[in-house]
Amino acid sequence: MLVQILLGTVITFCSVIVGAVMWWLLIRMLRRIEPWVRRPPYAFKTIGVICLVVTWTMAVVMLGVGIWATVFIAIDTFDTVEEAIYYSLVAYTTLGLGDVLVPLQWRLLGGMVGANGFLMFGLLTAMLTDTLRDMRRMRWSD
Repeated sequence: MLVQILLGTVITFCSVIVGAVMWWLLIRMLRRIEPWVRRPPYAFKTIGVICLVVTWTMAVVMLGVGIWATVFIAIDTFDTVEEAIYYSLVAYTTLGLGDVLVPLQWRLLGGMVGANGFLMFGLLTAMLTDTLRDMRRMRWSD
């Protein structure tokens, strides 16, 4: 039990670090294109930035899922990579279909995947909101 909790905590910590680094990289990228975003026309640029941020968000989700799937493969929990990714994605998004389960000796990790995903979706929501706020600031600060 303690091994599962410790392992899940370390994986969650790694996932949050990856999310924070990705957010930092996104901010750097948006700062570089800020002069272009400030010039009219605004509509297509705003749509483009929103699409960029949504794609970036999905990349962060898939990186988190990938971390969990890698660990599940490393501890020999699933037979295939596809099964590990599928389970990790379903648990990370807290969908929890129940068609694929981890063995009983690792079942606490299933809940920890969901908790990690729940935390990351909060961070990602903040990232999207912050980006939209910055877009509004860029557009109206001139």
